[in-house]
Formats: sequence, C-alpha cells, structure tokens
Amino acid sequence: MRVRIAQPPINPLQRDAERHEFWPGFILALIGALVLFCGAQHMTGVDTTDGNSAWEFQLVKAFSNGGIEYASGIAAPPPPPNPDDPAAAAAAVERWERESARAAVTRGKVRVNTGATAPCPT
Repeated sequence: MRVRIAQPPINPLQRDAERHEFWPGFILALIGALVLFCGAQHMTGVDTTDGNSAWEFQLVKAFSNGGIEYASGIAAPPPPPNPDDPAAAAAAVERWERESARAAVTRGKVRVNTGATAPCPT
C-alpha cells in the first residue's frame, strides 16, 4: 500500500516560471543555416571562362555537359578595330586586354565553361 508523503506548501508567485527562450534557438538556427549554405557552395580553385572561381555545382554541371576545357587550347583574340568614339575604343581595348590575359594562362590549366550544353558522351 502507498503512503502519502506530505509536501511543502508551494507559493505560485515565488515559483520560477517555466518558459522557453526564443533568441538562443533562433541564433543557433541562423548559424546552422549559414554553415549549411557556405558548405553547400564550397569554392574551388578552378577558373571559369568568365574569369571567376567555379562553385562545386558548376563543376559537376560542366563535367556532365562537356564544359571542361584546357586553357592552352584557347587562342588570344585579335586586337580590336579603332572606332571613332574614344569611349567605345577604351572599352574595346579594356575588354581585349582582359580576354588576352585570360588566353595567356599556363599549359595544362583547366577552365570551366558554365554555359556548355553538349551532353556527356558517356
């Protein structure tokens, strides 16, 4: 048989309130989302044809669509014609210098063409 043990009196006004805090959980969820986002979009050291560094999903997409190309196979573009507009001439020269620098990379370097659409031959 059970014997009832007397409990001390409880004053509801002095008792600690049971509550759930919002901010610590929110901050932890925000940090988790940030880590997940940064982990999902890990930067690689492979250059794209646009001159940026490729994301991992861009590498996978380019590999399956035939977008991996050797940089040594890209020829330097010819110099731009000299238009009458000096602003257009400056923009054309700047674009030509950027494309020439992109074509003058070391041998054996691979670049990713993110706009490739040819299906994988395998």
